[in-house]
Amino acid sequence: MHRQFMILLLAGLFSNPAPALDDTITVNLEATNQSGQAGTATLTPEGDKTKVVILLSNAPSGVPQPAHIHLGQCDKLDKAPKWPLEAVKDGRSLTVVPVSLDTLLKDKAAINIHKSAAEAQVYVSCGNIVPLM
Repeated sequence: MHRQFMILLLAGLFSNPAPALDDTITVNLEATNQSGQAGTATLTPEGDKTKVVILLSNAPSGVPQPAHIHLGQCDKLDKAPKWPLEAVKDGRSLTVVPVSLDTLLKDKAAINIHKSAAEAQVYVSCGNIVPLM
């Protein structure tokens, strides 16, 4: 019995650790300014960086839409973008930002999408980055 316990103990020490719980956060992007453009942004931690994947419905075909992470929340965004994201093209964007997901959550940030580069003052979608409950 003692030998079996030692074997199991040693096997546990040298095996791969169990995978961490999924720390991915999904941000609901709500349409603003009657754009009809809603969707999600999925934030996945990658060490001291975060992968941001945006999927937006009703996005115009072939029109790049600037996207950013701003400090503040959608109802009161800091006008200056904190971290740029790849423009949403045909409803999709993928960016790895140089900041941890923990920092984004602590900073009370939001993801904001603009109508186009020419009409950057018009917001079409926004979502607050909040922790899972």
